[in-house]
Amino acid sequence: MKIISTFKNLAVVGLLAIASKGAAADLSLESAVQTALMANRDLVAARFAVHKAEGRLRQAGLLPNPEIEFNGFSDFVSSTDGEGEFVVGLHQELPLTSRLSISREISRVGVAEALREVRNYERLLISRVQALYVRAQAARVRAGAAGTAKFDAAKSAELAATRLSAGQGTLAESALARVEEQRWGTVATSAATEGETLLLDLKTALGMSAGESLVLSQSLESVLQTLQSRANQSLTVSRPDVELALLELDRAGAETHLAKASAWEGIRVGVEYMQDRGVDAPGGIDTGYFLGVKVSLPLPVWDQKKGEIQTSQATEEQRAARVRALELEVANGLAAARRRVALLDTQWRRYGSDTQPVIDGAGREMTQGFEEGRVDARDLLLVRAQSASLGVEAARIIEDLALALIELEAVGGTHPAVAAPYVEETPLHLRKKL
Repeated sequence: MKIISTFKNLAVVGLLAIASKGAAADLSLESAVQTALMANRDLVAARFAVHKAEGRLRQAGLLPNPEIEFNGFSDFVSSTDGEGEFVVGLHQELPLTSRLSISREISRVGVAEALREVRNYERLLISRVQALYVRAQAARVRAGAAGTAKFDAAKSAELAATRLSAGQGTLAESALARVEEQRWGTVATSAATEGETLLLDLKTALGMSAGESLVLSQSLESVLQTLQSRANQSLTVSRPDVELALLELDRAGAETHLAKASAWEGIRVGVEYMQDRGVDAPGGIDTGYFLGVKVSLPLPVWDQKKGEIQTSQATEEQRAARVRALELEVANGLAAARRRVALLDTQWRRYGSDTQPVIDGAGREMTQGFEEGRVDARDLLLVRAQSASLGVEAARIIEDLALALIELEAVGGTHPAVAAPYVEETPLHLRKKL
């Protein structure tokens, strides 16, 4: 069966992204996804499952090879009269039931199962790559915010030291500035380390070596806008693992029919030609030529495949229960993911409308008050430290919202690469037994 890859249309994008690795891979979120779909080593290995299934389909449903038989008998042991016989036979085993067509149908379902196993791996890989991209960019944002806070704290520490030496400041003010500088330095280092670790994990998912250069070109805010834009589109839920479970249910039903059909083994039909030489006194040696037909019909007396039939029926019921469980899991997962997205989106909007104006206003007021001598330097340091902490928390909110959108996309299977149709030899009719 000829299978056309669902990602053939994306090959150019993926190959261009891979070719750029010679210098520095500069990837947006979507180009990172396409690179992973083209170059992820585990995915490349997983796709061979389709070729294996196609090989089984090619083998399924074939008649067993015919047999040719030779028999010869002679009286040279007991006498020298020249008596004997020679037989040539051609035998073929033919199925009495529809075992061959059922076997071929099972193998055809096997190809569809392999396609969906690969597609489900792609669904999980896309979610993983997007999550690593978002987390790496969020770590970079936190490292930048912490670095800025450290720089501000260092300037405040210098100012506090100058004021202290001039007899204008306090020791508490100087100590607080120096402690804040070290605290934000630690936060920046931790975030930078996390970002580097995530980048290495992302390289593995993209099929890149650790030594290759990778630049994430799309900002965290831009990634969030991309994910929100896709989430706002009305896309059909497409879960390859659900389709796979339905196909496994179809396979179990077909295997039950095959077990019943296998109770009657094949009929064996043969054509034989015999040459017989015997002594016909007083005429001497007489040669006779015969053509015969042989039919062998097995009877299902002792082995009626009842055990196999019972096993297949139990497997069918088990897979039907698994389909029901998976459908409930998907429905609840979608509801939970949508709710989480809604809550985090509300939180982010409130931060932009309520929290950020307060931070900006408080910063301006405290700076102006310090310049006018109405605000103590220690209080200014405290406000700046809290503002920096809220800036880091804002990056965390964006990260959580983006990850929630990625989870929603993964649970629904709505990413364009996952929702792309399969191109197969004949359409499949998935059977649901509930």
